[in-house]
Amino acid sequence: MMKKLLLSAILCASLNANVNEAVLGILGPSEYNTHKNLINHIFKNEKDFYTNGRLDYSKINDELEKNNLLKGTTTSISGMEITFNFNENPKIAFKNINDILRAVGIQNYTTTSQTTIDNQLQWSIKVQTAAAINPLKISNELKNANCRVMDIKKEGKKLSFYIDSSKASIYKAEDLVTQREVILKRANRPYFVELGSMYRVNIESNPGNSWYPMVTFYDSGFNAIEVVEKESLEKSLKLVVPSGARFMKIDDLYALTNIKNGLTITKE
Repeated sequence: MMKKLLLSAILCASLNANVNEAVLGILGPSEYNTHKNLINHIFKNEKDFYTNGRLDYSKINDELEKNNLLKGTTTSISGMEITFNFNENPKIAFKNINDILRAVGIQNYTTTSQTTIDNQLQWSIKVQTAAAINPLKISNELKNANCRVMDIKKEGKKLSFYIDSSKASIYKAEDLVTQREVILKRANRPYFVELGSMYRVNIESNPGNSWYPMVTFYDSGFNAIEVVEKESLEKSLKLVVPSGARFMKIDDLYALTNIKNGLTITKE
């Protein structure tokens, strides 16, 4: 309960934070004080760094990067502890941040703590080898999953992100919400598809595949609600979409190489 109140307080406080406070959090006191005059000049028009009345961390980080002020954050971070705080949708948030870290080149790390309380997630990792972390890249990738960075705090070798994940979707999920048909290319990981309003979905195996379907439907909280597995070779599969399904994962029962030529998905 205490962690929930703390995270909620931080997210609320970020709504009233000003640009300088945000920059201080990103850079840490040492870097901020060293470049204070430049920072004041860069951000003199504070209103340019708000979107819909809220601080826009992507705009702030973008400006810091343009002026070479993120170098202290993006240099070697071996041994650094990074904490991600999400205010909702912990299962989606955990999947997303793992995929995002891989996408921005951070893979060698260990989990130091992971806590889920009252639908909120706090996950801390320690980076094991020399790597670089760019808050702008992480902020932008989170945007692609409908998540928004509300605050960033840097203290020595500790970096904390506070993220609004109340509207989170699956990172890089295929779109079957606005489209009627999606053609999936070869992948080395299972496909994720965001579903719109539909009764049935048709999955066609493209020529040259030997597909043994394994399809999982998830609700909006990323809880599995139905799994379909076929031990026989299938060229097409028509499935009734279960009530409450928002996401679908498509895999092969044995190996993804069986669908090396991709799939075509059509909603009905």
